Amino acid sequence: MLTPHWNQQKISQTDPRYGWQFTVACYGYLRTEHLSQPEMRFRVYAQQSEDLPTVQKVCRLLLRLQEIAWMKLRLQVNLQGERVLNVWLCRQGNSGGEQWRNNLYVYSIQEIQEPLEWLREVAHEFSHALFPGITGYTAPEPWANGYIGERLFMTWVEPLLQSGKILPEDVCRTSVADVRQFVNQRCLPLRHIWSNGGFPENDFRRTDAAGMGTLIGLVLYIDGVYGSSMLRASFARLAEPQPAALWRAFTEAVTESDEVQITPSGAKTQIWLPAGQWRVETEDRRASLQQGKASWQVSQPVWRLPRSGWYLLQSNSLLRLMKQSGSSPARQ
Repeated sequence: MLTPHWNQQKISQTDPRYGWQFTVACYGYLRTEHLSQPEMRFRVYAQQSEDLPTVQKVCRLLLRLQEIAWMKLRLQVNLQGERVLNVWLCRQGNSGGEQWRNNLYVYSIQEIQEPLEWLREVAHEFSHALFPGITGYTAPEPWANGYIGERLFMTWVEPLLQSGKILPEDVCRTSVADVRQFVNQRCLPLRHIWSNGGFPENDFRRTDAAGMGTLIGLVLYIDGVYGSSMLRASFARLAEPQPAALWRAFTEAVTESDEVQITPSGAKTQIWLPAGQWRVETEDRRASLQQGKASWQVSQPVWRLPRSGWYLLQSNSLLRLMKQSGSSPARQ
């Protein structure tokens, strides 16, 4: 991070939407493995010199979130070819934030007191500029990617914070306990909708807040059960910004995979698998798969699944399914 001494030079920056003046700034640079030198990714501004510590902590948080998103999904900001994101921390406006072109606005920053709220708000607005857009909702807002990213980031931050791979200073001094409580209350219940019951067709078609929650649950389910690589493959196949398109993209990604890794979310987990022949590897010698009256045991070297659809997995360990040659790609 680089903090220019604007106040000493009596220099200010004007934001492009409202024409407000900002007198402090911090620039954030990131280097991925494909770059020889760090590149600027963020310009974070605030309006008063006393806000400089806030500017610095938000810039550090954005850099850490970008790093995590790159490691997990190979996502980085690219808004109409612009890879630098301007972040305006404002003392005006109603509390909350929004994205406008390659600008993020966070309003009434003096009202944000809790570290967790800083983490949540910044992660939410940043996600509008980072994750694929899915829209069509009447509440809580038309686009779902802000809430999708907010919940994903929380589930990723918790184990990293717990293990010490990231520090509280990286996430505005948010505690592990606060992040865990958020995940337990606002992330896992949405994921469990899918892992406990399979495809919730009626709720998935809703356009209200409950419908968006079901969509968020699908994203958390893919990431938590099938892994971030499968979520990345699903996002890559997203053909249009509609919830149903993400479901199709996910089933296509699983169908086209030569290997599928399943991390059960409990002793019993609903999983979607395509028809075909799969060689199974797991440390759980009691693992089994069931669909209706048909069942497959881990003692069978190959599971021959007659149709694409939902199966009940009973296992307490990671499951690796490897597609066998001649396996049918048919889907329901």
